[in-house]
Amino acid sequence: MSSLPPSRSWRLSRRSAWHNAAAMAHLADALRRLAELGIDASDSDETRVSKGTFVIFGIAAGLAGVAWTLLYLALGGRPLAASIPSGFAVIIAVVLVYYARSRRIMRLPELQMLLMLLLPALLQLSLGGFVKGSAVVVWAFAAPLLALMYHRPRRAAPWFVGFGAVVLLCVILDGFASRLAPELPERTRIILFALNIMGIASLTFVTLAYFRRERDKAAERSDRLLLNVLPREIAARLKRGENPIVDTLQEITVLFADMTGFTTRSIDEHPAETVKVLNEVFSAFDELADRHGMLRIRTSGDNYMAVAGVPLPRTDHVRAAVDLALDMQAEVARLNHERGWHLAFRMGVNCGPAVAAVIGSRKFTYDVWSDAVNTASRMESHGEPGRIHVTAAIAARLGEGYVLTPRGGIEIKGKGRMDTFFVESAAPDGRLSRLAQPDRTT
Repeated sequence: MSSLPPSRSWRLSRRSAWHNAAAMAHLADALRRLAELGIDASDSDETRVSKGTFVIFGIAAGLAGVAWTLLYLALGGRPLAASIPSGFAVIIAVVLVYYARSRRIMRLPELQMLLMLLLPALLQLSLGGFVKGSAVVVWAFAAPLLALMYHRPRRAAPWFVGFGAVVLLCVILDGFASRLAPELPERTRIILFALNIMGIASLTFVTLAYFRRERDKAAERSDRLLLNVLPREIAARLKRGENPIVDTLQEITVLFADMTGFTTRSIDEHPAETVKVLNEVFSAFDELADRHGMLRIRTSGDNYMAVAGVPLPRTDHVRAAVDLALDMQAEVARLNHERGWHLAFRMGVNCGPAVAAVIGSRKFTYDVWSDAVNTASRMESHGEPGRIHVTAAIAARLGEGYVLTPRGGIEIKGKGRMDTFFVESAAPDGRLSRLAQPDRTT
């Protein structure tokens, strides 16, 4: 008999692997949809995991009940022993149908655990005890395991005590039970021992795998939400229990950007359109901030604030903030061209020491404040639409590579007279270029 050519054999093997992978994907999708039975959109992540675990375990345990019913019927006709797993399968099916229709889980997990705790012991006694029944009572260990998935350890502990009590009762009644049932052949008992061990192990593994996957997904969703509010490094410290979180920052750069004419725009156009515009612009700003390694601190209405050197210090924080401001200008110009908008932002930048901290115990915010932050805000409010207004400290720290226009001394609210500059662009020749005449337009 001739063998297949290597190339064809490889193709058949690859096709078989693809079909197997597709079948596993379909099975996983079917299990996911089954696990979502009875889940409401308003359910918390914890409730979703509990409901899904209840369904997955119920289906797996019900199928095991059917399998063990057939097994005991095949072993020379053991109707009493077969009636226990079959009754369990019927009860579980009725419970799952009721749950799927009512979407009310109530005390159903406790009923599930109670059945798993008592019926294996009853089955073992009907089979003649530990040896004759091949220690089928090990299935009862699913009850405390489920309790740990549904409840906190303190509430799950009684179920473990109950499991121990059931095993102890089986030990006490073992001699009595062994006289009630005929003994199975030794090989059959060994096979049943193996099946019981593998059965409870498989059931536990499938349920725990689902539980762990769903808990990980819920934790990932929570982490994403937390990282939308806090920097990754700060979120990690908060989860470790560090409180309060207060950091003294020796040198940071602060950027403020404010949309001009926002009040008039918000009055003239539909609120949904205003929100749409702000969302698109600020989402673009966020991407640019990430690209420059800067942290968006907050948005307030049409105001955007980002910092460089927070929470981790960096030596190029001034350049990072100015480069971000230039890119934000370019992004606004692009959006204006593509959307037909007429947006303009005043931008202000300053550097200096600051304090950063997590504020609040339930609704967290991460904020920075100092005189340097206030001055950056003043640079923005005293600036001009479409321009980047910076302090002399920023101009001195930039070094070569930027075109600046000296604005001259101007009165800044709360600060007095200050020499300030406009950053026009990055110098094409890589050298610092300052125009000789100050800008006297304001």
